[in-house]
Amino acid sequence: MDVNSNNWEFSHSNYHEDEISLREILISIWKNKVFIILTTVAAGIIAGIISYFAIEPVYHARMGIAINMPDKYYTKYGEYTLPITTNEEYVDLITTSRILQKTIADMGYAPGAVTIEGLRERISVTHSGSKSSDNNSFTVSVASGNPEDARRLADVLYDNYIDFIDAMVAEGAVKHYINYYTVRLQSLKVELKTKESRLNSYVELLGNTPKFFSGDDVLGEILTSDGTSDFIIVDDIINPNYTQLEMDIIEVKQEINAINRDIAMYGEYLEELKGIRSKLGEYYESGGTKELGDDMVRVSEGNIYLVSEPVEPGKRTSPSHAANIVIGIVLGLFASVMIIWIREYILNKEQ
Repeated sequence: MDVNSNNWEFSHSNYHEDEISLREILISIWKNKVFIILTTVAAGIIAGIISYFAIEPVYHARMGIAINMPDKYYTKYGEYTLPITTNEEYVDLITTSRILQKTIADMGYAPGAVTIEGLRERISVTHSGSKSSDNNSFTVSVASGNPEDARRLADVLYDNYIDFIDAMVAEGAVKHYINYYTVRLQSLKVELKTKESRLNSYVELLGNTPKFFSGDDVLGEILTSDGTSDFIIVDDIINPNYTQLEMDIIEVKQEINAINRDIAMYGEYLEELKGIRSKLGEYYESGGTKELGDDMVRVSEGNIYLVSEPVEPGKRTSPSHAANIVIGIVLGLFASVMIIWIREYILNKEQ
């Protein structure tokens, strides 16, 4: 009984001390209420000053893009299978380093003022609809320090994006067709030599083959075979082997003509393709300042649409001055209470 009584007294004493400590804290807060109010107000004012004058405002210009790229597209050179398969992959290309580098140059930013990585962080792409496999609507948001620059940046970015898509697809198609027609030309030239060799053998054989059999020779062969003759052969007879050789020669000549036409056509294609490749090289070497040219297939036409053009934003996206002031007030209140607690209970106890 004595032990239980002692435990109860010890527990009651601790509870009493906790109650007194809480009351002392509240009393200390009340005694220092002026300090707390001034600190809280000062923190809110400082947060407001920083928000209004120290934090650079951010404006977002938004544009809506619809993409419906095909799996294949058709050119005068044949059917080309596109290497990218989804619309999401196409829209993600808008942050490609080559596009951003060209955009920085076109915007006239001072050297080093805007980096590729820095610009990439200012661009965000979101799905306008549900994230299904056939989704083709996207919203591209571009951030900048002032509304006019944000709108212009979005315009320049989109133009460079379209040029990049056209150039990228054209470059892949040109490489594919140059390889294809180079191989086809080599194959046709080998086939042509085979056909010409066959034609020469046919012509030589034709020269050694009689065109007609004489009537007397044929009659002699008939009489020799059975000893009778019920008819008289007056004219010479055409040699069927000679006729067949003539038909074979005509057929081979037609095949040679077709091969020569294909060789000429493929040669023209290769010259055109090499010309396009040269223009692509000039386009890339100039940083995109040189036009791609009208003779190049524009895969973006009819497949990529700017459904919502970027406009100059009417208000900033950040910072939120009200939110920053509230945060400053909360931090000021917390800091002032912590200062009182440290001063009243830690420093005083150490003394």
